[in-house]
Amino acid sequence: MKEFNFDFVKKSHLLEKVNPQISKIFNFYKNKQYNEMVFNIRRDVEKLATLLVEQAHLVSDENRGFGLSEKIKTLRQNAIYPATIMRLFDRLRTYGSIAVHSSMNIDEYTAQLALQNYHDLLVFLANYHDGLNARYADILLKRVQRKKVTA
Repeated sequence: MKEFNFDFVKKSHLLEKVNPQISKIFNFYKNKQYNEMVFNIRRDVEKLATLLVEQAHLVSDENRGFGLSEKIKTLRQNAIYPATIMRLFDRLRTYGSIAVHSSMNIDEYTAQLALQNYHDLLVFLANYHDGLNARYADILLKRVQRKKVTA
């Protein structure tokens, strides 16, 4: 397994809610419980999406109480994050749906992709919201360092 460095999460105020889950996610990976790992990643992504929609004051009657798809759609429609980052949200939602609702088993390769996507999504959020300079696992994302605009 390629090791991803999640130490930056400890420095992020935004990500403090997912910090305890990361060791749990790694344990699922080490024990080859890939469906459980991906499901837990999806659950964290849903918590984060809910928080991000609330922080951006985008909660409306249309998306209040809705699931992850609607929250991702709200973030996308309001162009808060680059399209590349929104694709990470979509991939993790899809992997999580497969892990929970399908008879398919997530294989090691897909689990590692999900873990990398999760890592890079968290890197972007920590860099964007907390001004960190954490490094992506995917070199294609290296230039995605858009800074948060404060009013």
